[in-house]
Amino acid sequence: MWGKECSNLFLRNLRGNRYLYNAANSTIKPNYNNYNNYNDEQIIRLKEAFYYDFKTNTPLGIKELDRQVFGTAIRTDIMQRVVVWQRDALRQGTHKTKNRAEVSGTGRKYAPQKGRGRARVGSHRAPHWRGGGVAHGPRPRSHATEIPRQVQLLGLRSALSTKYSQNQLLLVENFNLETPKTKHLLEILDRNSWDPLAKERVQGHSILFLGKEHMKNLDFACRNLQRVHALTSEEIYEGGDVYNIMGHEILMMDLEAIEFV
Repeated sequence: MWGKECSNLFLRNLRGNRYLYNAANSTIKPNYNNYNNYNDEQIIRLKEAFYYDFKTNTPLGIKELDRQVFGTAIRTDIMQRVVVWQRDALRQGTHKTKNRAEVSGTGRKYAPQKGRGRARVGSHRAPHWRGGGVAHGPRPRSHATEIPRQVQLLGLRSALSTKYSQNQLLLVENFNLETPKTKHLLEILDRNSWDPLAKERVQGHSILFLGKEHMKNLDFACRNLQRVHALTSEEIYEGGDVYNIMGHEILMMDLEAIEFV
């Protein structure tokens, strides 16, 4: 999606030729000696992806990824459950209407009990009167629900595997910015064709930067961009944050964040 390198990753065939490598357009060669220390069970769990320099988009090497995290089965039903759980927790729950005890007005009996030949009338603040209270209206409450922690983690793994399988996962060595200026970040995104429309402030790619910890310059540079956000891997893991991962088109992670997840 961002370059020819993503399509040139070498594939493994454990039953035939153990390592097959497509070196058509890439200058990076895998070091086969590194895999002599793995047994077959460990090799099956591995996936690879190129990692790049953040400023120049130059391929720097190949990073091994855990198949249990980036190669798990994609469960859209589990991701939907986690997203609904997250959105339930985001609801404010501050909606409120006034009942008959809270609306303004007198509490006297509005009409005599007898002698009118009409229906009996008590309080004029009853729900069936104009200006009366609301019967069974919404009250402040929490909309938060609960799901098991195992479901949260399975949804998180499914989201990361989805980004990897759709070529929407981009690895960088680190997110080093000299200045906290949004202009500097936009120049990098535009130069690397990650977000070519960001400079015009129109609907370009939405990008989520995922680092091991918050970086002040990157956080400040993202504040003025509606579709570019920065989070930490710990926040994603602790919150089971499928919503933000799937809500951005491009997930950009540094090597420390990869090691954490």
